[in-house]
Amino acid sequence: LGTSHSHPFRRIPVDIYDRVWLLLVLVALETHIVQWRRRTMTVSMIVPTTVPGQREVKGRPFPLVLGPAEGQKVSAAELTQWIEDNRSHLDGLVKDHGAVLFRDCGIETPEMFADVVEATGVENLPYIGGAAVRHNVVGDRVFTANEAPSSEKIPFHHEMAQVPNFPSFVFFYCFLAPAEGGETPLLPSNRVYLRLKEEHPAFVEKLESLRITYTRVMPSQDDPTSAIGRSWRSTFLTEDRAEAEEKLRAIGSTWEWLPTGDLRTTTAPLWAVRTDERTQQKTFFNSMCAAYTGWKDSRNDPAKAVLFEDGTPICAASIKDALRIMDEECVAIRWQSGDAVYVDNKTVLHARRPFTGPRKIMASLAK
Repeated sequence: LGTSHSHPFRRIPVDIYDRVWLLLVLVALETHIVQWRRRTMTVSMIVPTTVPGQREVKGRPFPLVLGPAEGQKVSAAELTQWIEDNRSHLDGLVKDHGAVLFRDCGIETPEMFADVVEATGVENLPYIGGAAVRHNVVGDRVFTANEAPSSEKIPFHHEMAQVPNFPSFVFFYCFLAPAEGGETPLLPSNRVYLRLKEEHPAFVEKLESLRITYTRVMPSQDDPTSAIGRSWRSTFLTEDRAEAEEKLRAIGSTWEWLPTGDLRTTTAPLWAVRTDERTQQKTFFNSMCAAYTGWKDSRNDPAKAVLFEDGTPICAASIKDALRIMDEECVAIRWQSGDAVYVDNKTVLHARRPFTGPRKIMASLAK
């Protein structure tokens, strides 16, 4: 050991190794304690709370509302950290409750909202194939909600249920709450299915045996005066007709180019009643009511927007009663600036009420 070929570190006294090892252990322990304190602090700071308009659905509050504990103040950064530290817990809350509203958590900017969405770990889904006019705000992660005129009511629907690749989750963020109205009502889809099955059993039986198709005329340029005014250029992110056709072909849609330069499309047949694979609950998963009552502008006739795959029309009386049921069962909580809501798009429908005054609501989609 004492020869000239000995390793130079062998000459270091043993107690130096011990001290270095002890220092590494202390650093690791301190890091663990800091992380534990941070996690404990944020867990105790963000707790369930109540707001006017909540309802109880199957013994659980809908939506679940999370906010600062009494006497506490929560920043957007702390909320983001809490979400990162409690992803699996939050995933369970969204599945069990259908929607989670974060209130008074310091989300002051669209960029902060983007951080909150990113913290959930869900995969981004750019808005491609939808009907509404929107504009990106933070990359392709955050964009404006439907920019239809404030006087228009947007009926209940599952986001992008009229296309095969719909989002699993939808996030909404209130940057500026309107002076009056403008709520984004939420509705457990299973409640609609159960009540329709009870009141219109033949209609539901037909929905479970035949798929439906959606037909829409897309303008050549965005039309902000219409709730479905998104152009085919914006829908498919291209100026090239051939590329648009290729994207339509890929999702099984048929199409027709009109002399005006507009594009009439008809989707592949899609099921309007689906079973959620996680809960085994049947849902009224479609945009049928939105299309039948809301797809109306200078290019589109809502009576022709939705048909059964055999070409027969949708029962108008059943649609009318579905709309009534939706209004009776929904929850409409007044927006507050800084609110963010995490919605399970597979089990919860949403809508938009007319409003007065400026309103800035943003959205994000996830696979």
